[in-house]
Amino acid sequence: MKKLIYIMLSLCCFVLYSCGMTEPWKDWENEGNMSEDRLRPSEVKDLLCTTGGWKMAYEGVTFYFQFSEDGAVTSDSDESLLKNAVETDYSLDFEGEKVVLLTLQNGGMLQYLGENQENTFVITGYSDSQIVATGQVNGKTMILNSVTAVELQQAKERKRLAIIAYNKAQAMEILKTDLSNGLLRNASTNQFAAHYAMSCDDDDNWKIKISLLDGKILKHTEYAMTINTTNDEKATLSIDGLTVNGVAVGALYYKYDTGDLSTDNPAFKVDLNKSSDMLKTYTSSWKTHIVDRDNICDHLTGLLTQIEFDDRSPRNIIVCPGETGAGKWHYVGFVINATANDATGCVYFENTGINYILGSYGDDAGVVRSIPVYSSFLDFCFSDKGVWMYEDSDSYLYVISPVSDEWFRMKI
Repeated sequence: MKKLIYIMLSLCCFVLYSCGMTEPWKDWENEGNMSEDRLRPSEVKDLLCTTGGWKMAYEGVTFYFQFSEDGAVTSDSDESLLKNAVETDYSLDFEGEKVVLLTLQNGGMLQYLGENQENTFVITGYSDSQIVATGQVNGKTMILNSVTAVELQQAKERKRLAIIAYNKAQAMEILKTDLSNGLLRNASTNQFAAHYAMSCDDDDNWKIKISLLDGKILKHTEYAMTINTTNDEKATLSIDGLTVNGVAVGALYYKYDTGDLSTDNPAFKVDLNKSSDMLKTYTSSWKTHIVDRDNICDHLTGLLTQIEFDDRSPRNIIVCPGETGAGKWHYVGFVINATANDATGCVYFENTGINYILGSYGDDAGVVRSIPVYSSFLDFCFSDKGVWMYEDSDSYLYVISPVSDEWFRMKI
């Protein structure tokens, strides 16, 4: 086997490459006065891309990889990980004569391992049919062997059938948990049409609650639903009498191979919006959002001053109760702890304290709470029933109640 130097997976090159920079390996052949037998990134790329694909046994799982000339890689696994294939990007870089860097964004399919995940391979040798490496973080052996396109397709079909069998057997439980709530969106505009929440009682009677805005009125309506799992490709969730904005939706389909939901009406698509995803946004990349006082439910109409969900850490709901003489404006921050429950689809806000901003002019929190519309607004936000939160196109973030007609939106 040819002596190798090192290949490491590094996100840095991917970022540069994805920003439009020239593929770095195109310019590396003549980089410096390096020895003839050094490992060149271009050689590694040729090796990765000229065979049908690669497989690797690691942590009790067989992984499969297909690399393309344009910097894309598809990774999959055998039936040990019942997750669909991951399509991502890879890039190559080098450090002197002894280090060559190969990046798979997020590790591809390896991200689903419970432990010993790797983003970096340290390659110690290769031939036309094998790459010998160890993981950079955990130091475990990671040997890639070349496979044909036919072998890859056979592995893909075995995996597809395994996913179908599992999802069909677990369909009812999955519909009660992972798929129990989400959004219906306009297929052409991506705008919000309705929120759905499925439930099943002890006698196995299913219902689906549809929540939608009719003008400024938030309406919740329950419909009877029956589930048929006799088909080998999909489960059919038949809904009795459902219309969304005047358009009939007679059924949802749960596809076993992809794990997705779709509708029988092409006008709508299903968005499996998770409250945990919203929570990650709220606790990490959240930017201050201003409550749109002109587009809010009637019960909360009449907010006199601007309200913000700010980007402080911890987060605050900022309320200005008004002017207190001599042009002094004072602001009250109701400090928030936020949690999420994917089973209910709700985000839960808890008021954990008061943060006075620009000083305090008396019992400012008491002043806010003494104004009925502000007190109602805060009671809605801090309800133990939680709230559903979702983005509507690129302009607004909606906050709606799962049980009442209260709602408001914020500007993005």
